[in-house]
Parts: sequence; structure tokens; C-alpha cells
Amino acid sequence: MSDSIGNSKYLTDSLISEIMSRLESESETAIAAKDILPTMSLREDLGMDSMQAVSLTLDLEDSLSISIDDEDLIKLDTVSDLLNIIESKLSQKNG
Repeated sequence: MSDSIGNSKYLTDSLISEIMSRLESESETAIAAKDILPTMSLREDLGMDSMQAVSLTLDLEDSLSISIDDEDLIKLDTVSDLLNIIESKLSQKNG
């Protein structure tokens, strides 16, 4: 899956697996982490509501020591959006 977001410097396969597992646990659907695709919608495909998305991002902020601001939260639509925002925040953090 890591090639789906280009040449990621910070999103390792293990980190992507961790994010997918968190998506699976927050999801209202029975989609397994291994079956989650970057093109999937957080709302339509994974059944996440806004509270679940906030819970997920707060959890990721804590575990990755990053800050995802409200402007970025508004842009979250797909799994790829989430991965790109995390990559961007890790890049800013690690300069």
C-alpha cells in the first residue's frame, strides 16, 4: 500500500499497518485492515461518522506526536487523505 501515496519518507509499512488497524477498529463496517484501500471513503466505505474521525485523529496525534488541525480534519474524506496528512505532519515534525 505504501506506493499508493507516492514515495513516502515517513509512512513505513509498519506505520501504515498500524493506521489501517486503527481504521478497522473505528470503522462501523466489517472491513478488515488488510482490505482497506487508499481510495476508500472514511464515511461511505468505512462508515465513520465525524466523532469517530475525531477520535481516530486524536489517537493518531497522541501516538505519533503530531498535531492535526481543524483545516486538515475538514479535508479528510478518503484513507489516502488521512495518510497524506499524516505524512505531511511527520515531515514537518522531523524537518
